[in-house]
Amino acid sequence: MKGSSDGCAHAILEAVKRTLAWIAGLAGIAALARLLTRSRAPLPPHDPDTSGDPAEELRRRLSAQREATPTPPEPDTAEAEELTLEERRARVHAKAHEAIDSMRELSQ
Repeated sequence: MKGSSDGCAHAILEAVKRTLAWIAGLAGIAALARLLTRSRAPLPPHDPDTSGDPAEELRRRLSAQREATPTPPEPDTAEAEELTLEERRARVHAKAHEAIDSMRELSQ
């Protein structure tokens, strides 16, 4: 008789564990949903009369940014023509080795 009561107790214990796991999972999902909805700031109301065309606004901002950003200087073509392919490769490899050495010094 003792064997059958142990089996019954084990089955009840497993059912309770399963139920508690479901409750904990649902509570976690509810907490996550609440956290995600709470962290979002409300969007400002959209008023089509004052905003105008969004594409035109973007074009205006991009053109203003282009004017404010200086153009990069042209590379010296005379210097580039004087160097051979092997010299340019050697220069690039030397810079890479310097960068690797400086990174190794920082990590130590």
